[in-house]
Amino acid sequence: MLKIRIKDFIDKQIENLEEFDYEIQMDENHIYVIFNIILNKKVDKEITFKVLDDILYLHSTTYGWKPVEKGIVNKYFWIEILAN
Repeated sequence: MLKIRIKDFIDKQIENLEEFDYEIQMDENHIYVIFNIILNKKVDKEITFKVLDDILYLHSTTYGWKPVEKGIVNKYFWIEILAN
């Protein structure tokens, strides 16, 4: 269920962009998305998600844990994806 929720979130963010490749891994507390390709560039980038009180959070190295499914807070996803 959580993998599907994360996949739906990411697929919505990269809709119409085919230059991405990623895999999803989970442990007891977090969901890890490992990107192999971002905008046709080979990378090795990991983004951590968690669900708390049915709210999906993304961990940004700059901003900490941020909810990402409502409004424009998905900007943290893009900040983290495009950061070097």
